[in-house]
Amino acid sequence: MIGGIILLILIATGVFSVLLDLTSEFIKLTLWIFQLSLTDFGLSPSIEIIVKSLTFILSYALVGIIFNSIGLFNSDAMKYVYFVVSTMIGFALSALIMFLQEHIIIISWSILGITIITIFTILFLVKKRNTLKG
Repeated sequence: MIGGIILLILIATGVFSVLLDLTSEFIKLTLWIFQLSLTDFGLSPSIEIIVKSLTFILSYALVGIIFNSIGLFNSDAMKYVYFVVSTMIGFALSALIMFLQEHIIIISWSILGITIITIFTILFLVKKRNTLKG
């Protein structure tokens, strides 16, 4: 009976819907992580090696920085934090490389355009500087 009253109060105040929303968001995040870990990014083996190496280096450094800043060096806690950090960094790097592969033409033309504009700007400034001196 008390549980029913508490449930009725939670429903009436809207707290129950907030809890359901948070639970739903957690389930969505969990499903997204599992889908991401099972997704084939289509990366070449050499790129996968680079991603794995960068993931290890960045994760190891980040965990070291975190535990050094809080002054705690518990190997069990560090294992779990390393696992979470390395998983998230691995996902992020894989997604970044996949994004770069999908948009390589736009990125390369943008870099080429910025380079050409920079070269012309430098040439213009050098020419303007030389005319002011002479």
